[in-house]
Amino acid sequence: MGTIEKPKIDLKQCETIKCEKCGGIFFREVIIFKKVPKIMTGSLEDTNVPFPVPLCDNCGHLNKDQNPFEETSNMIKKE
Repeated sequence: MGTIEKPKIDLKQCETIKCEKCGGIFFREVIIFKKVPKIMTGSLEDTNVPFPVPLCDNCGHLNKDQNPFEETSNMIKKE
């Protein structure tokens, strides 16, 4: 079987993701935990499932397309 060549990607040519609120380009990763009830998993205890999300390092905003849970949009604040 032949090998598949990986495309050569020049990241300088790719779009930089910016904060929708302030235009910042630096982000920090934070974790949202979701509690999955034991009855849903069949285990003896509830399970905490972590989801990493990027917040703008400048203003603390979570871009809409980076948010796995819509209800968290208004809950995240930078201290």
